[in-house]
Amino acid sequence: MSFETTRHLISGLCSLRMSNYLCDVVIISEDGQRFPAHRIILAALSRFFRTMFEGEFLESKQTDVAIRNIKGAVMKMLIEYAYTGEIECPASVENVLSLYVAAHYVQFEEIFRICSDWLKGHVDESNCISMGIVGARYGDSDLLRIADRITAVTISVLAETEDFLLLSAEHLSRIISHDELGVTSEDKVLTILQKWMKHDEEARRAQVETLSAFVRFPLLDFKESSDVLSDLDLVSHYHSSGGSCQRRVGCDGVLLVTGGWEREECESNEADSVCKYVSNRAMLYEPNSNEWTTFPSLELGTHSHKIATSKDVIYSLGGYTQVDSYENDIDIVQRYDAERQRWVDDVQRMHCPRIDFEIVCCDDRIYGMTISKDFVDEMMCEVFDSEKKAWIPISSPENALKGRYILASLANEILAIGFDLNNQFGYTKYDPLENRWCNFKSCQYPLPHDKNLTNLDPHYCCYVTTRDRLYIKGGKRAVIFDSRDEQFSVIDGFFPFSSYSKLAYDIESKRMYALSDCQIVVYDERVNRWDHRDHRDHYLKECCYCDCEVVERKLVLDFV
Repeated sequence: MSFETTRHLISGLCSLRMSNYLCDVVIISEDGQRFPAHRIILAALSRFFRTMFEGEFLESKQTDVAIRNIKGAVMKMLIEYAYTGEIECPASVENVLSLYVAAHYVQFEEIFRICSDWLKGHVDESNCISMGIVGARYGDSDLLRIADRITAVTISVLAETEDFLLLSAEHLSRIISHDELGVTSEDKVLTILQKWMKHDEEARRAQVETLSAFVRFPLLDFKESSDVLSDLDLVSHYHSSGGSCQRRVGCDGVLLVTGGWEREECESNEADSVCKYVSNRAMLYEPNSNEWTTFPSLELGTHSHKIATSKDVIYSLGGYTQVDSYENDIDIVQRYDAERQRWVDDVQRMHCPRIDFEIVCCDDRIYGMTISKDFVDEMMCEVFDSEKKAWIPISSPENALKGRYILASLANEILAIGFDLNNQFGYTKYDPLENRWCNFKSCQYPLPHDKNLTNLDPHYCCYVTTRDRLYIKGGKRAVIFDSRDEQFSVIDGFFPFSSYSKLAYDIESKRMYALSDCQIVVYDERVNRWDHRDHRDHYLKECCYCDCEVVERKLVLDFV
C-alpha cells in the first residue's frame, strides 16, 4: 500500500469516527465522557478490546462500554492514537504517567512502550522512589532498574524523606542489596535500616532479619556499629560473618577529564602537518568497568584550568583559552547545569585571571589564591559563595612566597608550599574558620640538590592530596608531605612513569588516578599497588594541561 493510500485511509477512518458513521460502540470514560468508535479498529490494536468484544462478556453485545479506570482526557488520546497512530500528550511526568497506566490497562502496547521510554529519561532524585513502585507494579523491568539505581545512588539524601519511610520491605530490599548503594561505608546501611524500622517498629522489626541478608557484615566496623546492631538484634549475624565482602560501587567516584590540547590534521603542503588547539572536550572514566563515556563539552575550551565541586555542583575555573591563535588567561567560571546537561557561564567571574595551581577546594568551598609577588603587584585571595554564585575577598598572607608555589588542602586547612622572600623553604597555612594565615614555617628542603623549586613547580610536576597527605610528582619520585607530623619525605620510584601526567584521588575508594599521554594508571592505597589500564580512548594522547577530578557518581549519573 502506498503512503498516499495509507494517508487517505487514516483520514477516512477519522472522518467516519468524527461523524459517528458506522460506529458500533461508545467508550465511556470514568468521568462520563463518550467516545464513538469502531470495534474492529480498537480490537486490532488492543488485546483488551479484542477479548472484550469477541468473548462472552456483556460488553460484546452492548453498545455503551464503560471504562471506569480511565479519565476522559486520557481516553481521548488513546482513541485518537487508534485512528491516527499519533498522540499528543503534554510533556509532564504526571500526564505521561496517567497515559502509561491507561495504556497498560487497555493493553495499547505501543503507547505503553513510548510512555515507558519517556519516563525512563525523566527519572530523577525527586521521583525515583515512586517510579520504582510504578515499574514494579506494571512489570516494567527497565523502568524499575533505572529507578532503583537512582534511588540506590542517592540513598543518603532520600533516607531523610517521607517517601523513604513508606517503602515496603520488598522495595527496601532491592535498594540495600544494590551494588551501587551510595553510602560511604557499610555501617551506613545499618543506619538506613534502623531509620526505616523505627518508622513502624511494631510491624517492621520482624522484617529486619530478612532484610539483614543484604547487609555486607564483613565490611562493618563493629565498634562503630555495635549500638545499631544491638538495636536491630543483629549482633549474632555480625559474628557469623555472613554476607558479601564485595565493596559497593556506589561509594566510588567517577573521574572527570576536561579541556587540554587536541591536535587535528590541517591543510598544509607539509607532510604530517597538524593543528593544535585548546579543547573543550569532557570525558568520564568509570574505574569499575574501565570504560570512557562522552560528557557534555565545556562552553569554552580551556587548558591549565581547575575542575572543582562545591555543594553538589561541578565547576570549571580559570585557565587559558585561545583567541585568534593567542592564549589568554581567564577569570571565567563555567558551571555544569545537570538539569540541562550543559555547561553555562552564569557565575560571577573571579576577581583576577587564575590558573589551576591558584585554585583549591577545602571543606566543600572553592578558594582562589594568588600569593606570589612574582605574578602580581597585589595579592588577591577570595572564596566562592555557592549560594550567591559570587566571589568574596578574604585575608591574604602578610608575606608572599616567591616564584612558584604549591597550593593544597589538607585536614580542612590550606597550605601554600614554597620559598619565602628570604629564600627559606617551607609553608604557610590558611585557617578558613578564622580567616587568617599563620606564620611561615621553614622545613628542610626534601630534595637533595640546590634549593630551587623546579622539581616542585606545578608547571613541571603535578600533585594531589589524600585525607592527610600531599603527593608531589617529580619524574618517578614522590615527595610526600604528611599533615600529621608536618614533615616531608621522598619515595624514589613511587610513580610508574616519569612523563607528564595529571593526578586525582578518590577519598572513598582510596584510589589515585594518574593520566599520562599514553595510559591511565590506578593506585590502590589499600594494597599499595598500581594497576595499568588500557585507556581505550585517544583523548589521553593529548591530555597535557587538561584537568581531572573525581566527582560523585550521583552528579553524573546520566552518563555512567
